[in-house]
Parts: sequence; C-alpha cells; structure tokens
Amino acid sequence: MKLTYEQIKKITKGAVRITEEDGKICFYRFTDEQFKMYENIRSESYLRAFSTAGVRLEFVTNSKTLTLEANASHTSSRTYFNHDIYVDGEHLYTLGDDVDNSPDKQVTVRGEYELGDGEKTVKIYMPWSVNSRLVCLELDDGATLEPLEHGIKMMCFGDSITHGYDAANPSMSYASLLVDALDADAINKGVAGEFFRAELATLEDDLAPDIITVAYGTNDWAGRSLDELERECKGFFGNLSSLYPYAKIFALTPVWRGNCKRITRVGTFDTVGETIKQAAADLSNVTVIDCMDFIPHESKMYSPDALHPNFLGFSFYADGVISAIKGSISE
Repeated sequence: MKLTYEQIKKITKGAVRITEEDGKICFYRFTDEQFKMYENIRSESYLRAFSTAGVRLEFVTNSKTLTLEANASHTSSRTYFNHDIYVDGEHLYTLGDDVDNSPDKQVTVRGEYELGDGEKTVKIYMPWSVNSRLVCLELDDGATLEPLEHGIKMMCFGDSITHGYDAANPSMSYASLLVDALDADAINKGVAGEFFRAELATLEDDLAPDIITVAYGTNDWAGRSLDELERECKGFFGNLSSLYPYAKIFALTPVWRGNCKRITRVGTFDTVGETIKQAAADLSNVTVIDCMDFIPHESKMYSPDALHPNFLGFSFYADGVISAIKGSISE
C-alpha cells in the first residue's frame, strides 16, 4: 500500500510544514518568515534552507517490505546524498546518489527493502545535502502503521556543522546522534555558512521546545568584525531566551578547526567562545558548553578542509555534547 499524504504527515519528524506539490511530498524546516529573512539577506543561505536536514519518517509497522522513492534537487555545495533506513535501531539500508549526475540538477532514486517478520520500529533519515521530496513510501497491503512518539521537543540552530557537513550518512551527523540519544522530536535549523543573526531569534516556531542547542561562531570568526559578532551574538541569545523562556538553551562554542591559530578581525579563535559566554552570562535559561576539545585536534577527524568533521569527528562531538546536556538536565 502506498502511504497517503495524511499518513506521511503523521509519521514525519523534523519539519515545520509538509505539503504535497506535483505529486511529491515536500518537507520544510523553516517557517515562511524565516525563509523570507534568509531570502532578503543571503541567496546561498536561502537555497540551503530548503535542504531536508534532520527530517525523518519514524513509525512502527509489521510490514515485511518497504519501498522508498524520492526526488532530490541541488541545494548545497555537496552533491552526494543519502537516505538512511534503520530497523529496530540497526542501520540496514542506504539509498542515495549524486545530484550532479543529472543535467537538470534533479535525481530520482528508488529502493525496495526487506524488513523481516513481526512488528518493528523503522526510521528513515532524509538527506542534509539536498532537498529530498518523497515520491512514494510503500508498505505491505494491510500492514499496521503507528507514528513513533518522543517525550522531548528540541531545536538545533547552527551553521554547516549542525546542518550536517560532512557526514556521508545523515544519521551520523552530531545533530542526529544528539537527537537520538535524547529521544527527541527535533527541528534542525542548521544552515551552512551562517552566522549569529539576532533577527532569526525573533521569528517564532509553532513548536514549543524543551531543549535548544545553538552552535554558531566559526563563520563569525572567519568573516565578521568583533563588533558584529558581539552585537549579533548578544542579540541572538537575548531574543531566543525571551522567545522561549521555558526552554533549556545550550550555547555550544565552536569546535577546533585546522586554521584556528590565525588572527582574524574578531581576533583569536578563543575570542568567539569568550563572546558567547559573555552573551549568556545574565540569561538564566542559557548554559554554555565549551566544545573546543570535544573532537581530537587531528586531521583524521575532519574532511580535507580541516573544518567539517567526518563521521569519526562527529561521533566525538556528539559524545561530548550528549554528556554535557544529560548532566545539565539531570541536575
């Protein structure tokens, strides 16, 4: 049976809006106001905001088979993409391609998979590197379908590292690992190349988050002045704290990067972490997590650019953030 639009809506996590357009189901992780902000300030950010980072289909079923078909379009500098399929917590299948293989910058992929006997929990992680629109999701005729529910609601703000660069599999980014560890229903607000923007933290989502992570700063250090960083960082955390006064907000300082010994208009790389700490100092619902040493300072933890973690670097990053957040919320 091919799942209907209404059925897909019920099992979707990580999207603020879901639509059906030209026979495909589209997932959006930003509100119309947030999209408009990005469109007005930076065309690259606007395009990247359409990627399906953090979007998942999660459900319990007794179906023995699953068919997944999706149409992907280019939204980032990374052209590869994957959909990860987990069954009862085990990564069994990956469906992907390279969008540059298509002259019109769109690729349709389809896979048919065995899920095994009995009732099981299925999670499909959508790609972070492209905009993936669902063409169809099919289960056995008469199969059961129950949405997976979570006790925590969460939002993850950040730049390319939160967005997912450079996890070959979407399930292996630090944001995905964090969301899984906390058993959360989360929206990934990461956008590659982004900075602290005080305006973004004034644009409310319908979601009332219990936990928010914020991980900007590395691009601010590389491309802004100290005055800009201080103003936008302080404004972002002040606005976010007021917008979501009952949420636990975690400010993640930037992780190590290969060229962090140089001096920029901001100053030393450590200046970013100090600026974040100062911005959060008087906000009772903001906790700073120093992430500088969460990933070992070794090239094998990163992509060749020595900026974006690979799967190994992401695992270290996630372990550090998970431990810090769990320790804080248990106090």
